[in-house]
Amino acid sequence: MRFLDHMSALGLSTARVAKYAAKLAVLLRRIDKDLKELNREDVERVVAWINNQPHKEWTKHDSKLVLRKIVQYAKQGSCAKGTPLPSEASWISLVVKEKDFRATPENLLTQDDVASMVRAAANTRDRALVYVLFEAALRPGELLTMIVGGVEFKEDYCLISVNGKTGIKRIPLVVSFKPLLEWLRDHPCKDDRNAPLWCSLSSNRVGERLSYQHFRLRIKRLAEKAGVQKDIWPYLYRHSTLTAMAKVFTEAKLEQFAGWTYGSKMTRRYVHFSARDLEDAVLELHGLKQPQRDEGLAKLVECPRCRNKNPFGSVRCSFCGYILDRRLAAEVEQKTAEKEQEIQTRLQRLEQTITALLNGAK
Repeated sequence: MRFLDHMSALGLSTARVAKYAAKLAVLLRRIDKDLKELNREDVERVVAWINNQPHKEWTKHDSKLVLRKIVQYAKQGSCAKGTPLPSEASWISLVVKEKDFRATPENLLTQDDVASMVRAAANTRDRALVYVLFEAALRPGELLTMIVGGVEFKEDYCLISVNGKTGIKRIPLVVSFKPLLEWLRDHPCKDDRNAPLWCSLSSNRVGERLSYQHFRLRIKRLAEKAGVQKDIWPYLYRHSTLTAMAKVFTEAKLEQFAGWTYGSKMTRRYVHFSARDLEDAVLELHGLKQPQRDEGLAKLVECPRCRNKNPFGSVRCSFCGYILDRRLAAEVEQKTAEKEQEIQTRLQRLEQTITALLNGAK
């Protein structure tokens, strides 16, 4: 569609254009006439429909933004900066009053939450997807538009290239290194550098780019399967990681990592949200807590047997096979003890039987 080509020509990222395309497909189903012929009453009808949807305010904001843009393009032929908005759409307010109260400190994902979801993953794709989403703090659009050739493996880490709001950014990943390597070994289109990194595994759609709806459903189901009792939505991973990052990164580094412009209001929001670890600082001052600035971040776990590093959430060491999952180790220990007890009981019974037979022979 010419509108999407126009937005891409104006410099919007691939992820942003993909988001516009998804919104556009929904909006066009609500419009029953040529866009050039829309009047204010027609536009009001669509805005009313958007407002009545059971969505978050930011979701409605994005829908109204796309509506305003397509009306502007249809009436004026351009959405470039300085192009006046037509009266049919200029009245649409994009002010968002609601704050997302779901992203409170107690609702953020912990490393244990993510580890449980990793263990619940049924395939290498889902396992790698959870690791990358959490460690890289990616926006859903950045994640889903990644390609196979956008992953560059180094000796013990990898660099991923993603197309974000501020353009291409390269992010080093350490914890996700092995999960990504394992997924790319299984990827149905691993030899095609331009193939979507996150693709469908369904027999009738294998290799096709994973849709936002499918992605959203996958992470919710993984959380349910893992027993994570929190409201899970795509941006929660990003909120969780950036809140933890705000405790250890300078504002400049945080902006670079998150893909924000210099001086972004978002930086101050996360710094304020983390309070630069004010609570922990007070507790550490009084000796009530040990310093741990990297709490909540994706980290590698050292195997106590061979000392090699493994991604957190690993059940066994990928080098020596040692059990790293405490729950599994406890289960194995319990089963071993039960087996030993069973063998001991059988030996005692056998000994009693032999003794009885010997006594009867006398």
